Amino acid sequence: MSTNWIEKAQRLGDGSIGGAMDHPTVPGRVVWHTTESGTGDDAFRAVAAHLIRVAAEPHLLYDPVTDRLGQFGPLNHSARALRNDGSTRTNRVGKVCIQIEVLGRAGKPFTDTWRPGPNYRAVMAAIRSWRIPDTFPAGRLATSGADATNRPRAVWMSKGGHYGHANIPGNDHWDPGSIDRAALFAAAPVAGAAPGVVAAPPDSSPASAN
Repeated sequence: MSTNWIEKAQRLGDGSIGGAMDHPTVPGRVVWHTTESGTGDDAFRAVAAHLIRVAAEPHLLYDPVTDRLGQFGPLNHSARALRNDGSTRTNRVGKVCIQIEVLGRAGKPFTDTWRPGPNYRAVMAAIRSWRIPDTFPAGRLATSGADATNRPRAVWMSKGGHYGHANIPGNDHWDPGSIDRAALFAAAPVAGAAPGVVAAPPDSSPASAN
């Protein structure tokens, strides 16, 4: 069964951040953001409070140095971290659109210094439970603000997988920067899975907490 709540994630806010998806027949996807902040517990608390205050919550908040993980709302509901693309409610595209804010800055890719641990592996397990493949359909990520132009609308509206905020039509941010895309998947390997293939659990597997 697909995971809606990651068991060991700290609950943040009241658990209600969005609603039903507008395009549930479109494959699921993940969007990686950076908070443009420091790391550590003080930054985690401050960023979480700010996102709640401005109603811009993602699903997950992750510290790549301490492996601390928080969750604002269920993965099968929309988040609030993307701007709309005209009349398209970008947060609601896909069977799921799992959005992850990573403590760090786009100018200093977090994969250069991170220490992924069990909470990170739990994030990837939850993503894969939705049969989201270990691929980046839009290709490369931006290396600077001036480079944030790779936002193919047709790809976003049809392809499942992982995206950077820099890939999303209707948005102008360039995060998460030039992170090592392969490292995201290598840090949470799936035994026996070929590259780009998700070894999703069978439907008879026990459900995660929902």
